[in-house]
Amino acid sequence: MEEYRGELLAPAGTMDCLKAAIAAGADAVYLGGQRFGARAFAGNFSREELLEGLSLAHLWNRKIYLTVNTLTKQDELSGLCDWIAPFYEAGLDGVIVQDMGVLEKLRKNFPGMELHASTQMTVTESRSALFLKSLGVCRIVPARELSLEEIRLLKEQTGLAMEVFIHGALCYCYSGQCLFSSFLGGRSGNRGRCAQPCRQPYTVLGQEAGGGRMGGKSQQKPPAYPLSLKDLCVLPFLPELMDAKIDSFKIEGRMKSPEYVAGVTAIYRKYMDLYLTDREHWQIDPEDQELLAKLYVRSETGGGYYHRHNGREMLTLEKPGYLACPQEILERVHGMMEDGKLQKPVSFHAAIRPGEPINLTASCEGISVQKEGTVAQPAQKRPLAEDDVVKQLKKTGGSFYGADDISVELDGDSFVPVSALNELRRETLDALTEKLQDRQKRTYVPEHGREAETAQSEAGESTATAAAMPPLHYADIQRPQPTQCYVSVLQAEQAFAALRTTGTDRLYLSSDLMDDPKTGQLMELVRNVKADRPGFELFVTLPTILRSYSEPYLKRLSGQVKAYDGLVDGFLAGSLGGMCWVTEKYPEKKLSLQHSVYTFNRETRQLYQDCFAPDSYTAPLELNRRELEALPPQNQEMVVYGRVPMMVSAGCVKRSLGACQISHTQKQLSQGVPAAAFSCRLKDRYNVEFPVWVNCRHCMNTIYNSVPISLHQYLAEQKRRGIRAIRLDFTDETAEKTREVLEFFSEGKGTAPAQYTTGHYKKGVQ
Repeated sequence: MEEYRGELLAPAGTMDCLKAAIAAGADAVYLGGQRFGARAFAGNFSREELLEGLSLAHLWNRKIYLTVNTLTKQDELSGLCDWIAPFYEAGLDGVIVQDMGVLEKLRKNFPGMELHASTQMTVTESRSALFLKSLGVCRIVPARELSLEEIRLLKEQTGLAMEVFIHGALCYCYSGQCLFSSFLGGRSGNRGRCAQPCRQPYTVLGQEAGGGRMGGKSQQKPPAYPLSLKDLCVLPFLPELMDAKIDSFKIEGRMKSPEYVAGVTAIYRKYMDLYLTDREHWQIDPEDQELLAKLYVRSETGGGYYHRHNGREMLTLEKPGYLACPQEILERVHGMMEDGKLQKPVSFHAAIRPGEPINLTASCEGISVQKEGTVAQPAQKRPLAEDDVVKQLKKTGGSFYGADDISVELDGDSFVPVSALNELRRETLDALTEKLQDRQKRTYVPEHGREAETAQSEAGESTATAAAMPPLHYADIQRPQPTQCYVSVLQAEQAFAALRTTGTDRLYLSSDLMDDPKTGQLMELVRNVKADRPGFELFVTLPTILRSYSEPYLKRLSGQVKAYDGLVDGFLAGSLGGMCWVTEKYPEKKLSLQHSVYTFNRETRQLYQDCFAPDSYTAPLELNRRELEALPPQNQEMVVYGRVPMMVSAGCVKRSLGACQISHTQKQLSQGVPAAAFSCRLKDRYNVEFPVWVNCRHCMNTIYNSVPISLHQYLAEQKRRGIRAIRLDFTDETAEKTREVLEFFSEGKGTAPAQYTTGHYKKGVQ
């Protein structure tokens, strides 16, 4: 069995950062190119820089992982393989991916290259991880919200490599589930352009304070930045992560400076090595802890989610901007960078004989190259001495090499110009470098996998050619029936209102309502509606986030579904884990995909169709009308009304303010906890209020937009496009408001919503 070491993975936004990471001891570096990366405002690497970076890293036996971790639109996919190809040929070690269509194209076209599931995929449990494993993923970057025990369990259940964050900034929202920046300013986190609204100040308002600040005057003043988490630093409990045999230890910071990269990487390298060599005497030097605490961090650092689920202690209570780095800390880091200059040991053997070309052999890491230079001449005056040759061969300062072993074979008196020796040394080292770098190069075959792709087609559309196909047009679609109206509800009163309105063709009922006190009455009404309206369907909406502790909840839900088995037609899943659970437990029932299961391109849609055969999928909320036309409309449903979930978070606004007294252990049991409710609101600096759905059962907050989307002006357009259904999502509406909105959209009665947004329908995101 291979001895455990653990990979130290450092970030690089520029070439200087890459060099700093390698010199400081990183085993691997992750970086982004100028396309498809989730840090659009980092320096990022041009094609030439990335190839240079690959050569440099491979020379030092380090790995490079390329971030291709943004959701990718249909018209962008056609250029993906051509863009990746030169990096693949240069030996690119792995790619970090969010978009399922991108994953599928890379899997089919680039054999032998590792595929890593980005934290943007929101992998929180084993079902989704095993599904990704079946698609060729070998490493998971799980959601940052998982505890160490959950990560340990995930590794045990899947056999996949685990890459976890150990240092740097933390998002408040589950990565991949945040639309806050996208809907506030058009800068999408899913496209690498997050404007970080979580770092802005908010006032928390709630029912407990009579509409004023939650907690009242007797309580401690609420934090001004309730969505801003402390920067992560795991150094105090690094041995625990290594005891868990974590595969890769990831430092956040592709937008940080070379000093940050060098300093943080060097400290973690020191203590990871100390764990491996002298575990018994492992302890932290206070100076090292001080360096990490002051090297470009926010007001404080913390341990993240490894030992906590949420709480006030995890937040920055003051303005969360980065602090200036003390000069003495920078000077120490610069000293570390100077001491850590890259140098690779090389041995030389020179053979010099009069009348023959000079022969020089250079060897490094078991690889040797031999070069010949100018012809040595018989000495006319002082013959060449061994020390003369050694002196010139030692002059490797302009390279990455340091000559540590030089042997010289002189046969007879000869003379060689110093310039000739220097030129031969440079040529030999260049050839050695090229040979060392060639160890990981490979050949890209453009047609790889084309036969398999062509075989997978739907209605004449193959995944191999989908990216090149023109957008679909209304005239291309033949609809056998009129566009339907689907309704999603969070609260029981909304469900009653929807069932009593004839315009509802399908009801998506929150799974938490399956054991509501009014469930029996609700299900009796469903039974009556089904009898009166053939074709009406009831679907159960699963929680967006499922974790290992959700298993008891899912087991109870199965019992509830069984009790009403004749009434439940299917499920709406908002995650890969939910999709896998439905397929595993209820293969006979229908499955619909929520908009949080991003379907930005036809390759993704086809993959889901092949693997899960969903009855319908929800159009992404970040695509505009033109981009939506590139997606097949036949089984597409589109949200035309409802508040957008801007953030889904393990953090709890109420708990951060001391207004929640339920322990997480009680919550995960999902018994005897308060019903989920809109019990607080966030007010930003412009006095805009965002309702917060506090769900104690799943210990999860959902922050909704201040106003709902309403696409009532474009209903005819969508129906002409041939979509399966329009959908109305009800969140904080009263029963009466639910009825009014439903009648307006399904029957044209009443008036349009007074305040609304059209979201991204007209402009979309970059």
